[in-house]
Amino acid sequence: MMEKWMDKFQKNTLLLGKEYFDRGRVFELEETDGIYTASVVERQRREVRITGYGNPETCRMYCNCPHAKSGSYCKHMAAVMYAIEEFEEQKERFAWEDRQMQKTGAIEAYTYFDKLKIKESLHLPVDSVRKGKALLAANKVTVESIDTGYCEGWDELLGFIEGMVESDQTSFPVRIVFARDRVVSADCCCGMYARNYYRYYTQMDNCEHIAALMQLLGEFLDKNPIGDATDVGGNEILLSFQRNRANQTISDVMGSDASIILKPRLVEKDGKLTVSFKIGQKKLLLIKDLFEFEENVRNSAMGSYGTNMQLNHRLDNFTTQGRLWIEFIGSLVREEMEFGNRIIESGAFTRKSLVKKNEMKLFGWRLDRFYEIASGETVPYEARDGGGKKKCELTCRQGNPKIAMTIRKNRLYKGKTFHGVTVDCDIPYLFYGVHTAYFIKEDILYRIDEDFLRKIRPLAQQGTALGMSFRIGRNALSEFYYSVLPQIRDVVDVTEEDGEEINRYLPPEAEFVFYLDAENDNIICRPHVRYGEMEFAIPKYDGDNGNIFREEHKEQEILFLIRQWFPYMEEGKQELHCGKEEECMYQVLAKGVDALLNLGEVQCTKRFSNLKITRKMHMSVGVSISSGLLKLDISTEDLPMDELLDILASYRGKKKYHRLKNGDFLDLEDNSYDMLSEMMDSLHLSPKDFVKGKVELPLYRTLYLDKMLEENENIYSERDSHFKNLVRGFKTVNDSDFQPPKSLVRALRNYQKNGYRWLRTLEAFRFGGILADDMGLGKTLQVIAVLLAARQEGKKGTSLVVAPASLVFNWGEEIRKFAPELEFLLIAGTQEERRKRLENYQEADVLITSYDLLKRDAVFYEGKEFLYQIIDEAQYIKNHQTVAAKAVKVIKSQTRYALTGTPIENRLSEIWSIFDYLMPGFLYRYEVFKREIETPIVKNQDESAMERLKKMTAPFILRRLKGDVLKDLPDKIEKTHFVKFEKKQQELYDAQVIHMRQQIAGQDGAEFQKNKLKLLAELVKVRQICCDPSLCFENYKGESAKLEACLELVQRAAEGGHKLLLFSQFVSMLEIIRQKLDELGISFYMITGETAKEKRLKLVKNFNDDDTQVFLISLKAGGVGLNLTGADVVIHYDPWWNLAVQNQATDRAHRIGQDKRVTVYQLIAKGSVEEKIQKLQESKRELLEQVVGSASGQLGSMSKEDFLELLE
Repeated sequence: MMEKWMDKFQKNTLLLGKEYFDRGRVFELEETDGIYTASVVERQRREVRITGYGNPETCRMYCNCPHAKSGSYCKHMAAVMYAIEEFEEQKERFAWEDRQMQKTGAIEAYTYFDKLKIKESLHLPVDSVRKGKALLAANKVTVESIDTGYCEGWDELLGFIEGMVESDQTSFPVRIVFARDRVVSADCCCGMYARNYYRYYTQMDNCEHIAALMQLLGEFLDKNPIGDATDVGGNEILLSFQRNRANQTISDVMGSDASIILKPRLVEKDGKLTVSFKIGQKKLLLIKDLFEFEENVRNSAMGSYGTNMQLNHRLDNFTTQGRLWIEFIGSLVREEMEFGNRIIESGAFTRKSLVKKNEMKLFGWRLDRFYEIASGETVPYEARDGGGKKKCELTCRQGNPKIAMTIRKNRLYKGKTFHGVTVDCDIPYLFYGVHTAYFIKEDILYRIDEDFLRKIRPLAQQGTALGMSFRIGRNALSEFYYSVLPQIRDVVDVTEEDGEEINRYLPPEAEFVFYLDAENDNIICRPHVRYGEMEFAIPKYDGDNGNIFREEHKEQEILFLIRQWFPYMEEGKQELHCGKEEECMYQVLAKGVDALLNLGEVQCTKRFSNLKITRKMHMSVGVSISSGLLKLDISTEDLPMDELLDILASYRGKKKYHRLKNGDFLDLEDNSYDMLSEMMDSLHLSPKDFVKGKVELPLYRTLYLDKMLEENENIYSERDSHFKNLVRGFKTVNDSDFQPPKSLVRALRNYQKNGYRWLRTLEAFRFGGILADDMGLGKTLQVIAVLLAARQEGKKGTSLVVAPASLVFNWGEEIRKFAPELEFLLIAGTQEERRKRLENYQEADVLITSYDLLKRDAVFYEGKEFLYQIIDEAQYIKNHQTVAAKAVKVIKSQTRYALTGTPIENRLSEIWSIFDYLMPGFLYRYEVFKREIETPIVKNQDESAMERLKKMTAPFILRRLKGDVLKDLPDKIEKTHFVKFEKKQQELYDAQVIHMRQQIAGQDGAEFQKNKLKLLAELVKVRQICCDPSLCFENYKGESAKLEACLELVQRAAEGGHKLLLFSQFVSMLEIIRQKLDELGISFYMITGETAKEKRLKLVKNFNDDDTQVFLISLKAGGVGLNLTGADVVIHYDPWWNLAVQNQATDRAHRIGQDKRVTVYQLIAKGSVEEKIQKLQESKRELLEQVVGSASGQLGSMSKEDFLELLE
């Protein structure tokens, strides 16, 4: 039957049908009384019915597609026939197997999954089995689905059975995942695990629902020998060969790749250009419907041309040039469709009446793009006019037409009177693009230069395909000869046949003279025009001596131009003036005279010549430092100081000039006035001080003032040596004499050494500053270097570090690691304990406390003064009205530093608050800052206010991004972030550890080995408590130290523009984090072991391309195989003891294609099993790698002592 039914179809149709069948496009195949029905779904759903299958004579096929309705056998019919063929073959094969089984009863059918071993591997209490059977008897447990497949991390085939349990109140799922001879996982949502969590993890019991599902699985495997030993690699190879075979079949039929040609054809008719296209491989046929062609390309569909040619419109099948034409056709079709839709909506036309499907008009952008693509080939061209047709092959070229113009005496009228001239012009017909035009001549399509087109456009727009001819009368000769011809002579070849006679009648050319005068505080202009020896005032009045040769149009044009400078004219007077307006008079002096000179001759009276504009003001500023203050001395050479305030008032009023008391104009476009105005505003100089010229300012204004003087070379400045030394110190920080402690020279990278020198320079001049380096660049270490240097240099005093509670312990660890000789004291414990520690604070080099405790202990700090005061994560005081901000500001200290990667998170007031802590008054009082800086920037986007703020604060903020210091950065920065349990979490942790130690201590060697799996479950519980106690205890309502620290880290990184990967081995922990991120409004994706492979790839691509900030990944699901180079921060929420696995996860971001350095954070609960594991990593690396893995196999070599050491 196979060969006979295939004979009914064309070869290409059969291939398409096979492709549809292979791709699973045939659905709902059913057979009733010998009649087969099915649906074939592609872009649309097609219904197919087959009768008489098996008999070629009586077989009938039906489909509701247009191709079938025309009487042809379609691809949908072929697809269903393939499906029926497979269906019948399966029926025959199953029948044969049944017959063979009956004949050879002793021969067992092949089975892959061993149901007995699978059942034995699952711990099922007798009670659960009994209850499970009762549930099955009551039909309370049913199978939802059974399937096989492969999972990441498993080479062998796995089985999956999912069931549904019906109870009185609700229904819930139950699931078993099994390998050939064991259960991989068993999960039920009955609530047993939540209610008896501890019992489940110690005894590994399974419920009656799992027992029932296990019974159903056994029954299914008895009847259905599914699966075989093909592993994931073998399966991939088989699939690859199948795909390769299908692609090769299509290639064999369709021919070689990139062989389909598209060829345009250009037609000119009635002054319009249209384009059509031919398609094919060897023989080219006309595309009758460009709209259908574009749809076929978009869907990679088959299409028919003529009677025998069918082509696959997959884009790869077209030549390179053909793909360019496809893009062009797509643009044309979309524009035509949009135009058609708008017209159709009006109800006046149908699409059929509007659109010609096989050709498109070329104009505007269409013609421009056509020319660009066609430049790489020849184009068939056909010109159709009343005289017949002309055909040729066009090439494209850049070029301008040769235009000839002949001027001769007008001979239309008999007699001796001269009436004017006749002009004949030979100009080609032009087709217009957007900014240029085209013409066709001698088998070439020329593109005209834009400048050339601009000059000839007035001529070309009046022309026809046969050129043009026009007459210019005697009275218009002057305008034609003096205005028109000069514009086109360089692009048009002009010939005069009767030149001498024409010149006798050509009047003189107009010349203009402007007489300027000043009187009564006004400027007057009297415009005149000369024609040879005759001169006339303009404008022309009715009483003037008439002259037919005056170029009135040109005179009016000149009058219009000069009225831009002299807008007023007295009635009855032929003069214009400024109306005594200062602005108008200034513009005449500044620009108007030059503009008049471009129009003609300018003559001035002495009174006008006495008016002047002073272009520059000569000013000097002297700066010096004395007694800790900055002193200014301001003076001018050519202006009295008492006029300076009026000048600045005019400048602030956005005026371009100022009228001095002597009548002269002062040009205010000199940037010297900008600097003076900024100086007066920024330094808050009073008018009295400014006029007096002598001012005293705080020393921290030095760098800002130096920046202003540096940007204004027109102002002479004199600086004393103290001023120069201070400025030089900041400009040469990297070359300063401040050397970091020798013990830290190797630990500090180059940029960190420069940061250390910058901090010391601030201290030397008694300034404060913000170290705003990007996260992960070691701000803490740079400050520790300063603290250590202070001790080594013998400086007296204790320093205070204030940090978020989650970082307090971290500071202690960092000091212990990098500067062990520093004595530090954590201000923690009860209030009484904190008070006692503060009483003896001078015994320590450094005190470390949190913002929260500082607020509570404010009274204990009274009367105490510190050497350095450092606030970490300074955004904690961004709201200056909070108690935390007020608390850090009342502390007495000699030098203040602020550390933050985000000095401004939401509002400018945040940086004001930080500087109010560093150097009170530096950014004025907040009311002044808001009025002069914050509001203008936020509401009006005032660039000058923003520039002012930048210049003031820049010297006191040091910010380096990772990209700025790439050479100094390692490929990967790894940091451990310690967290400390709160009271309730610590109690739960301690109880679990004590319970485990008692269990282990009471066991001998044999018992220990026997119970090792249970101990691992207990150890997992310990680690879950470290993550979040709610993972173990459903009703836990206390705090989670690690969760809070993690969310804080994520927020800081996201606000700094970073993208993060967050790994955890516990999916339930990721679910908790997911909910928190949702509440915080932080965008995220999430991958777990349940995420389908296709969805994973899509999520990965989206994350690398879009602005999503966080990717939550379960370690086993996403630790390998993913490319996530869009991220530059990695957080390991819970440590994965096998460092190789953990590093693999990190390398999802830190791999080829990453253009940013990656910072890796490992969150560790201080004093917990996590820290013990971390410390043992070097000494017992092999041991730790054993702790990681699955519950079997890798724990074999762990001793009882090893477990006790972890829990010590």
